[in-house]
Amino acid sequence: MSVSRTTVWLLNLFCFAVFSCRIALAPSYAEEITICTDLNYWYPYSYVEKNVAKGMHIDIAEKALSRLGYHPVFTPLPWKRCLQSIEDGRYNAVVSASYKPDRAQYMHYPPDAGSVKESEWRVMQVEYIVLVSSQNPYEFDGNPTTMPLPVMAPLGYSIADDLEAMGVAVKTRPSIIELVQELVWTGKGSIVTPPMNANALMNDPKVNNHVRINKLPFTSKSYFMGFSKKNPKVNLNEMARIWDEIATIRKDENFLNQLYQKYNLTTDVKNPQ
Repeated sequence: MSVSRTTVWLLNLFCFAVFSCRIALAPSYAEEITICTDLNYWYPYSYVEKNVAKGMHIDIAEKALSRLGYHPVFTPLPWKRCLQSIEDGRYNAVVSASYKPDRAQYMHYPPDAGSVKESEWRVMQVEYIVLVSSQNPYEFDGNPTTMPLPVMAPLGYSIADDLEAMGVAVKTRPSIIELVQELVWTGKGSIVTPPMNANALMNDPKVNNHVRINKLPFTSKSYFMGFSKKNPKVNLNEMARIWDEIATIRKDENFLNQLYQKYNLTTDVKNPQ
């Protein structure tokens, strides 16, 4: 029995359509990497919205991992529990953590994390400022021991350890929002937090006229995607590839400007941190 050219062409077209459909419907087998993030309100770097991790650090890490063929799964946790989960190997990685020697005992950092102020492989560089009551004329002069008491920072944050190492007693609470509420209610003390986080908190009319940002920065820190030493999911070579990709994305001025616009920030990134 002979088959016409039209029939052959139709059969080929049908087979091509079925094959293309099967490819489109095929499940993704990208390797999953589980990542814990901070449950605290650390806008615009990391925060939670409708139980979903959001923020600039999340977006940068997600873009880097996706480019390399990984499927990142982010889970927001209280910060101390997140770090403990990394130590125990319940998650493969964390986004994002500053360098501390005790964390380096259970977490893989990029090679320069503990030796330079601004690491080549950081997710971002985050500046810290001093937030005080609007009724307090204090201006930070570079000496942390002069900061209005109580000096406050979120529980488990490395900035609290930095202050205590300088001889400053620090009052901590699980949430930055609790600390701001205390500052508003009492008019006493000071909070150390990133300026963009402070600005976001001041969008609340209950806060806006009651707190003031000091002009002189307190410090700046590099923040990283760190991997659990107990259960990293990837080897050291792959970690290096991921950190390299993060560095490439961080240097993409157009992408960072898109992030600034996404999170309603007006500053153009001329020298991206």
